[in-house]
Amino acid sequence: RVSALGARGRRGLSSEGSQVLKCSHYHRAWSLYRALNPRGGVTEDRSHASRVTEDRGGRIFKMRCLQSQAIVTPAASRALSWGGTMRRYGKTIPQFHAMKPRKQRRCLSIKALDSRKPEAGWKLSDRDYPEGEVILGMEIRMHSAKAALVDIANAEFHRPGVTTYLDELSVQSVQEAVKKITNHYHWKGPVGVSVTRAVTRVLGNQAAGKQLEAMMPESKGKVATMIHTEAAAYAEMYFGPGRECPGLVLVVTVGTGMGTVTYNLGQKVRNSDLKHLTWTYERELGKMREKWGWKGVAPELPEDCDPIIKQIIKSPPSKYSKDGSVGLMDCPEYEKIDGMKPVIAWAYLVDRYLQKVAEAVKPDKLVLLTTGAAAALPEELLVPLFTPAITGAGLKPDVLVMGDFPERALVKGAAVGAHIELGRRAAGEVFRAALTKTITGNPQPREIFEQDLLWAFKRLDRDKDGVLGRSDLLDGAQFFGTSLSDAEATGLLRDFTGGMMESATPDQFLSWYQRILEIALARVVEVHNVDEFEHYVESALEKSASSGMVQEDGALVVLECGYTHCRPCMKFEKTYELVAKKYVDCLFLRVLGDESPGAAHLCRDVLEVQGTPEFRFFRGKKLLHVMRGADKSKLENSLQSLLKEGEV
Repeated sequence: RVSALGARGRRGLSSEGSQVLKCSHYHRAWSLYRALNPRGGVTEDRSHASRVTEDRGGRIFKMRCLQSQAIVTPAASRALSWGGTMRRYGKTIPQFHAMKPRKQRRCLSIKALDSRKPEAGWKLSDRDYPEGEVILGMEIRMHSAKAALVDIANAEFHRPGVTTYLDELSVQSVQEAVKKITNHYHWKGPVGVSVTRAVTRVLGNQAAGKQLEAMMPESKGKVATMIHTEAAAYAEMYFGPGRECPGLVLVVTVGTGMGTVTYNLGQKVRNSDLKHLTWTYERELGKMREKWGWKGVAPELPEDCDPIIKQIIKSPPSKYSKDGSVGLMDCPEYEKIDGMKPVIAWAYLVDRYLQKVAEAVKPDKLVLLTTGAAAALPEELLVPLFTPAITGAGLKPDVLVMGDFPERALVKGAAVGAHIELGRRAAGEVFRAALTKTITGNPQPREIFEQDLLWAFKRLDRDKDGVLGRSDLLDGAQFFGTSLSDAEATGLLRDFTGGMMESATPDQFLSWYQRILEIALARVVEVHNVDEFEHYVESALEKSASSGMVQEDGALVVLECGYTHCRPCMKFEKTYELVAKKYVDCLFLRVLGDESPGAAHLCRDVLEVQGTPEFRFFRGKKLLHVMRGADKSKLENSLQSLLKEGEV
């Protein structure tokens, strides 16, 4: 990889195939061009619009300086090699020397692990600086991981994206791919990760989010994980056709499976998954592939299909027959083109499931996003083929629209979703702390009497209508010594109501506080690798007791070691959490040795755990005691014997 002009230059590929060397200033680009072609007779045009020069060998080199981009043809670049730097006019410019021509190779930090065809380029933003926050969006599938830095203000790529391939679908392969990507960008900021359901199953379903966060320790606490359907929905709702609809929007993704996400008033509705209606789609799709003999998530169109496509567009079907035909048997072209029959059969399968979800939700707008091979099918063909599902559900045909982001939608959606989810979490915790401080005088999480919470509800209810709306939160938050942005207030209201209502009742407000309090009061911290464990042990050195004292060798640290297949370990989890709430001056940790490779290394190689559940007691980085067995009395006796004066 060439680093032109120090850290300020970047090398990539233009859409014409020329190598692009981006520099911070025009004169730097021009100096670089002169270095690339020292023998050429240069004719300089002061308009800075174009440069044309011819060397003695008769080769033509073209340079275009638009927004400080020097474009050199691949043939010229291959004849040159990096030869260090030199000082000229107080500037550092690169020096090159001639070398033998060699076979062109991809200039990517992350190389493909197999001989797959390179993907199309990532279209970069034309802006010099991002308009909003930049977040790393990541898409992980069964065979590959893609990622790019996304400007969430406009869903544009801030830097070229990268792709790395997985040898196999395993925790270790996913971890290696994630590490390659984060190292490539030197990234320590927020990350949005979109995964397939297959990847989720490999990572442990409910533990998938924790596993992925553990793979990125530099971004701990700033990682949001979602399935592909959710990521696609975020992209469509905030930068696609969904943003124009203020009502109920159903986003449907069609690929190997069928996924759905429901939005109401621009906010995602919780617990609205329609998997009970679509879970058999993947199985029926597999049977159809075997019957018709095609691979992938959808069949390909034959080359001579234009007549039948025109016929479908001209006379769209009103309904399907039982065999999946669309009533076009009178069309002679249909009989001639056998390759269209699998497409019609696939469309009939999708149509049946679309009708199910449309009847269940009755949306104001249904946004359909096709993925994989299905994304290659033309929109003018898909819309008439899927219209019978919409009309069959009692909706108007214009309810169905196709998504705007078939390419890279998941990377963009993951970044946008991370911005929303992480911001909502932070806003909820800030509001909880302000509420607790106003009532108790201390922002630390604690139980609050119901009458005190109802008093706070009345203070927030500025228009005195008995419910909390968005304007109530915006105005009422100032009474508690904080402020909320419009987006934060909308997200907080969604947390109160689950996204289905425009206002929150007192009961919903009380339930929200109990939910967020349980999260804030969680006394047992999960660790996933050696680095996390050492971090918490070091942080315990400065932890103060409830009396305000700080022990010379720090607080007592208790680590529970177990495995997910260990029944006593799983059964003792609740008991361990109750003990942790009782001894507030201690730091309680838990590691599951089969949850991730890092956790396995910690238990097997570092701690050398012999039996589970095993409890280890540390103070000042020193191991004081080891206890085995799921025995609450024995655990508390060990704790009391190791506590110092002033500790609880």
